[in-house]
Amino acid sequence: MKKNLLLLAVLLMAIITAKAQVTQINSNKSLYATIPLNNVQTIVTSQTDSTLWVTEGNSESTQQLSTSVKFVGIGGLLNGNFIFHGWMPGTGSELYITNGTAGGTTLLKDITLGTAGSDPADFVLHNGFIYFTAVTAAEGRELWRTNGTAAGTTLVKDINTGTAGSNEENNYNLVSTGTYLLFAASGSATQGVELWRSDGTDAGTTMLKDIYTGSDSSKPHNFIVYNNMVLFLAKNAANGEELWKTDGSGANTTIVKDINVGPASCSTIELFPGFGFPVAFNSHSFNNKVYFTATDGSSGGQVWATDGTTGNTTLLKDIIPGIGIASVLLFDAVDAAGKFIFPVGDGTSSSLWQSDGTTAGTTLFKSFSFVSAGQLPFIALNYTFQNGNLSQALFQGNKFFFVGGSDAEGKELWVSDGTIANTTIVKDVNPGTADGIDFAGNIFFLYTSTAFFFAATVGTAGNELWRTDGTAANTEMVEDINNVSLDANPMLGIVNNNKVIFSATDGDDDNNTDLFVVDGNFAPLPVRLTGFSVVKENKDAVLHWYTQEEVNSKNFTVQRSYDAVHFENIGIVQAAGNSSNKLSYQFTDVNIAGSGKPIIYYRLLTIDNDGKMQLSNIVSLKSNVKTWNVQLAANPVLDNIKLNVTGTEGNIQIAITDMTGKLVYSSTLPIVNSTLTIPAAVLPRGFYAMAVINGTDKRIVRFIK
Repeated sequence: MKKNLLLLAVLLMAIITAKAQVTQINSNKSLYATIPLNNVQTIVTSQTDSTLWVTEGNSESTQQLSTSVKFVGIGGLLNGNFIFHGWMPGTGSELYITNGTAGGTTLLKDITLGTAGSDPADFVLHNGFIYFTAVTAAEGRELWRTNGTAAGTTLVKDINTGTAGSNEENNYNLVSTGTYLLFAASGSATQGVELWRSDGTDAGTTMLKDIYTGSDSSKPHNFIVYNNMVLFLAKNAANGEELWKTDGSGANTTIVKDINVGPASCSTIELFPGFGFPVAFNSHSFNNKVYFTATDGSSGGQVWATDGTTGNTTLLKDIIPGIGIASVLLFDAVDAAGKFIFPVGDGTSSSLWQSDGTTAGTTLFKSFSFVSAGQLPFIALNYTFQNGNLSQALFQGNKFFFVGGSDAEGKELWVSDGTIANTTIVKDVNPGTADGIDFAGNIFFLYTSTAFFFAATVGTAGNELWRTDGTAANTEMVEDINNVSLDANPMLGIVNNNKVIFSATDGDDDNNTDLFVVDGNFAPLPVRLTGFSVVKENKDAVLHWYTQEEVNSKNFTVQRSYDAVHFENIGIVQAAGNSSNKLSYQFTDVNIAGSGKPIIYYRLLTIDNDGKMQLSNIVSLKSNVKTWNVQLAANPVLDNIKLNVTGTEGNIQIAITDMTGKLVYSSTLPIVNSTLTIPAAVLPRGFYAMAVINGTDKRIVRFIK
């Protein structure tokens, strides 16, 4: 009897252990994970009273940082601190800071004294400062920056002198290139909103170019940092709104191409005379080119490609021909082996397309028959809710998840490695035609290195937290948090301190949600790369890459190959560790032109502090090296060496050594790309090595005398 009772107790404990996969760490305060402060602490904010909290992923550490400081909007992470737009009754909306402790949660600077507040906005991280805009009575809204101290929080420049301000809140479109800032501003009442540049000093903050002369505005926006330039949309009278570029100098700030020729815009399709409809300009960088949506006036479903030059800015594919509303979502594109995949829809059909960067290679990948006509597939990129940016994240190195649909299964979770054969539904979570993923309701997903978490609905359980490794067998509900058929609606998750932290409701309060963690040990995916490219500068190869978010990152190992198969490590660049801002990195492969290789391949190995690794896609560089060769006309040689030299420029050097390594002949000869005669009559019989040197490149020819 005792044995049976013991066995029953063990079984009950096993059932309880299997069930207890989710732990509630805070109840009914509507706390939402906002940003990881470091590898342990996560800042969470209350949607009930806007107060700031911190958690390490358990109930004991989940503490309110201040009862009086209210969270208004995100600033960014800097030197272990979270800088944000906060509010208190005595200061109004101002710049606040927290280090994750109650004592360290305080006003950073009262920029506008009193209760009016400076309303900080337009935050961006750049070279050890957070730049933002703020309002004062004397200057209006202008550009500011902070290093995290009150003394280091200063006005960069009163761009529009006086009280008017240089632009409106959240319209500056601040972007960091890693070297300088670009933004949209107006310098006077007679000047429109134009392109400005700043190095962080008053003198170094200047208008780069008056694109739309006079009081009209070019309103530069949609900045794309690409290689050593920035692409953006801007408008003028002659060209309408078109694609422009800059390298940070006024002279080289030029229109890339007038795609929709004349005053019409590449960002607007005229559905009928007098009525234009905006083309949703969005882009994706892949293999040293930027692909973007635009129109030449004949179609609203065009994808264009550019390397920043007019000649190489071309129509890649008119995916949805004809005048009409089309959706081509390049911002939701994911890179696969040798291509990128993106959603497309025209209001009646929906599909995924693929492109290798060529017109012939831009084709339909897979079509879907959603129950709701025109509903697009949704690719689940590694989305960070705290900064609103999308970025790449491949699960297990080569897989991505997306929401697909059919009349038979409804909208469900799919998985793909970029091949049609391995693009399949993960599981029909809500069997039959009912939707497992609710587009109109709650979409939630979160990547970890071992599991993909998502919100899904089953009629018997409601909308709950699920997890998968991409196989049907290992796709399961984590826990029915809101019992029976009611919805838990999991949302706003973060992976930090080896825990999955998310919000949901257990149903005991209709107005407030709860904070939960998934039991276990979870690691985030490594650094989220959003761009990786290489350009040639003189004889060097300069690599650029960008991250939208970094969690626990250690460094980047730069690898080079001459055949795209065998790679060698050529350098290490230290990573930021933790960041929620867009960061830029650079590495120079010096004198790659001297390699003599026509194509050089590069990739990045991202390593985090836990030793986890992830490889980037491969980028290539054509070195424009003219292939040159040397060949003996005869071997063995008799009296003279007849040497055929082709493909060289300038002079060459000849050095001949015997078997002992002794130099027996050397000379510098002019090149005529023909047969050279080198006297060898005085050389004794034996084996020799002849080095032919052209610039920094060398060929070795062995011969017998």
